[in-house]
Amino acid sequence: MNLAIITSNMLFGESLKTLLENYKLGNGRSIVVKDITLENVEDLDVLVSDYDSTKFKEFLSNTKIKKNKLKEIEKILITQKRFELLPKGNIYLKRPFRIVELVEVLQPIFERIKSKRENKKILGYISFIISDRKLIYKDKQAVLLTEKESDIFISLLNSEDGGITKEEVMSKVWMLNPNIETHTFETHLYRLRKKIKEGLVLNDFIINKEGRFYLNHELTGEKN
Repeated sequence: MNLAIITSNMLFGESLKTLLENYKLGNGRSIVVKDITLENVEDLDVLVSDYDSTKFKEFLSNTKIKKNKLKEIEKILITQKRFELLPKGNIYLKRPFRIVELVEVLQPIFERIKSKRENKKILGYISFIISDRKLIYKDKQAVLLTEKESDIFISLLNSEDGGITKEEVMSKVWMLNPNIETHTFETHLYRLRKKIKEGLVLNDFIINKEGRFYLNHELTGEKN
């Protein structure tokens, strides 16, 4: 879980960051910032701030985080005001507070984020929603895969740089003896490639090198 503490009091922010890191809420990172523009945090999950509601609203207006991403980020405001007087859509924590109270707020957020990420595989511009068997390119074009196409794609994702052979896919996806003569793999692979080519406009996304199959990382926009 990636968390940013937005504060005018850097000593408070650093102390809070240290205390939270002791609770080890996932393997993410925490940052403390004073500048309300807050750039380069596209992977941010949670904002914690002691700004008053007016200044926090100013932050939301000036930040360079994309609007659709900003909607997904959980926002926790530490305040002395009565909650009913504050804008809706944020989580509020009353001052003075104990660190365990903030952890109790963050824990279910962390669990939701963890569950969501386990269901979503990301490869540069490509996202794959496992439960929906949906392959998405640049958050725009999308194609739905069959169960077997999905299994093949996950096998390719998990193979990383080493690639995967037809025999390995047959064993993983169909539980078949790789020595059995069948064109099942070729048929499903052809359909999967066709869907990706037509639906996502990506040619040669699945490549074959000397009998091993790979995802073409040059087409995903990943940084080497």
